[in-house]
Amino acid sequence: MLRVKTPLQTPKLCLVTTASAIILMSSGLTAIAQDVSTATEVDELDLIVINSARSKGDLSTTPGSVQIIEQEELRESLLASRNLNEFLGKYVPGLTPSNGTLAGSGQTLRGRSVQVLVNGAPRNIALRNNSRTLSLIDPNSIERIEIINGASAVYGDGATGGVINIITKTPTEEGLHGAVMTNISTTEHSVVDGAHTTTSADLSYAKDQLTLQLNGRFQTTGDMYDGDGKQIPEDPMIGQGGGSGIQQVNLSGTAGYEGEAFDASLYGSWVYLNQYLDYFSDYTTVPVSVDKNAPYTGEPTHEDTKNVSATFNFYDVPVGEIKLEAYYNDSEKRASFVRADPVSNPFVYSDPGVVQSPDSQSVLYAKQAGVRSTVQTPLDIVLDGAQVTWGLDYSYNDVSQTLLDGRDIIAPMTQHAYAGFAQLDIPVTTFLDVKAGVRYERFDLDISTFVRPAANYLVSSTFAVPFSAATVYGADTSYSATVFNAGAVAHITDDLDAFANFSQGYSVPDIGAFTRRAVNTSNPFQTEFDYSDIAPDAAIVNNYEIGVRYNTVRTSLNASVFVSTSDKGTNITADALTLSQNKERIWGAELTVDQLVTDQWNVGAVLAYTEGVWDQDGDGKLDDDLPNSRIGAPFRATLYSGYDFDNGFKVYGEALFTSGRDADDGGTRQMKVKPTFTVNSRVGYDTDWGEFQLGVDNIFDRYQYNPTASSLRNAQIAAEGRRFYATFRKTF
Repeated sequence: MLRVKTPLQTPKLCLVTTASAIILMSSGLTAIAQDVSTATEVDELDLIVINSARSKGDLSTTPGSVQIIEQEELRESLLASRNLNEFLGKYVPGLTPSNGTLAGSGQTLRGRSVQVLVNGAPRNIALRNNSRTLSLIDPNSIERIEIINGASAVYGDGATGGVINIITKTPTEEGLHGAVMTNISTTEHSVVDGAHTTTSADLSYAKDQLTLQLNGRFQTTGDMYDGDGKQIPEDPMIGQGGGSGIQQVNLSGTAGYEGEAFDASLYGSWVYLNQYLDYFSDYTTVPVSVDKNAPYTGEPTHEDTKNVSATFNFYDVPVGEIKLEAYYNDSEKRASFVRADPVSNPFVYSDPGVVQSPDSQSVLYAKQAGVRSTVQTPLDIVLDGAQVTWGLDYSYNDVSQTLLDGRDIIAPMTQHAYAGFAQLDIPVTTFLDVKAGVRYERFDLDISTFVRPAANYLVSSTFAVPFSAATVYGADTSYSATVFNAGAVAHITDDLDAFANFSQGYSVPDIGAFTRRAVNTSNPFQTEFDYSDIAPDAAIVNNYEIGVRYNTVRTSLNASVFVSTSDKGTNITADALTLSQNKERIWGAELTVDQLVTDQWNVGAVLAYTEGVWDQDGDGKLDDDLPNSRIGAPFRATLYSGYDFDNGFKVYGEALFTSGRDADDGGTRQMKVKPTFTVNSRVGYDTDWGEFQLGVDNIFDRYQYNPTASSLRNAQIAAEGRRFYATFRKTF
């Protein structure tokens, strides 16, 4: 974290935060109602520091869309969400809604990939995309979330759609403090079997220059039911795990030292998860259903992930300020077992004469280590307030994926990545701030030779095309690119800023997926492949954006429009056999507004539109709709209102809408994405004994399909119906 102290949870800070696009939830209303008279006397809003920007600067000088979610907004609002996927899908305008499962599959930011950081350390798995990222993070351990939309020339691989940086809690008061929280929710369709429970606790200690923060959470999820009272399958999206039957443990902690010229922190986390399935899913029905005639025969879906990171800040050194970050991640991720099916899972691993091997569950092993350096050097000698932020990054990745019996299904691979960047911040005048940057990135890969197991492609329930086992010869290869960004902010008035920016993002596609799909549909008996024949190209994404921000004590507004292009967008075909890279263009618009109508009542909205086309047939024309798996619901809206009664009671309501989409991707008609409309509400009461909250999600118990889940597998997947929840929290 940059050494700029900002006041915590003041009403001014909350309002500026919502201007960046996340909503002032009912938890923030108490502070505003009590202190708004003080806030209105302040001439200037407090400085909001963007820690994830890798350059010291406040929000008003940032030439792009940034959302900042503070702890007070998080604390109560997350109680109504099972995980971060669900919460952020509601209130980050560019992020696709949650698919309702353990995985974040299909959840894109402005139609492209998102890089997730925790305290600046990456959590995405390079070389083999796995979407279990946000759902594994304990929401109770979070102090702040920062979202930077659009491609980034600063963060490198994987940030073509944007960056989500999660900053964990650190003690803010001396002494010993803590909190315990318990949450239970259920549905009237099955009160006992449908119960979810979450128990969490945190403990903090600070004395002089030392701090210690510990967090723990235990979560279980029961069955889920749609608006018609029918059980939602435990694995509705094939492989990555559903939302029910989960037992999850999170442990994390931070130790810190803060001196005058030096500070350091050490963070560690561990998540251990099993999802226990009772039955297989039937993907031939509409919607996908539970097959009570087919008990599940595989191993539980599993997660065992450990993360460690350390941060060192050095101040007042000759070159300015230096930040060093080191991290190590170790993950084991087991997918669920999916039986062979010509509709949902046609390509299955097999031994000779066997339709599907009982060992065909896959396990992904990933280790990642790296060092990131950031140096902020003042350039006051050139221009007062100017500075250059520069640094070097290095990372190492070791990735493999096997069947339960140990056979490789992707090429085992390692990667060394090197990058250098520089970002220039220039306050040209009091009216205009300019930023420009450059990043060079290089990836050196060692891709091992492996034998892709024999497989069958099911054409129907009685006929399958056999694919011979094939040797896939590896290679030593490299990718490199130089990307740029430039932008400016015009301070039109004290309250109104206009911004424009161009930024590039560079990303190496899911190489593991390309090696896993080493097949020749014209010759299923081909037994040798060379990596050079199937190697994907790295992609550069160009992002253009213009927008405005308007911030006063009572009104916050952020509006922007964007276009992003790429010559090498990656899409998977509906039959799950091949991946293609073609030219594509995505565009959209976003609007967030929050209004404090009275000292106790606020209203607001989050509106987002995203659409895209691609050159599916390679004829040079962008005349095909991007698949629903990339766009999903083009238009999304969250409308909300909250009221604080000044006696401890608070009420909050929200209405969520997603539009439908019927993409025509060049003649192969996809499953339609259907519109959804959901209303949620909650009431809270703060007492000396603790904080209580009651709520209802999907008040009208509407039967509808989840737009993100349904867009991925060409199958309709029901969204959850009405769910009641109660929460108690006690601090000490």
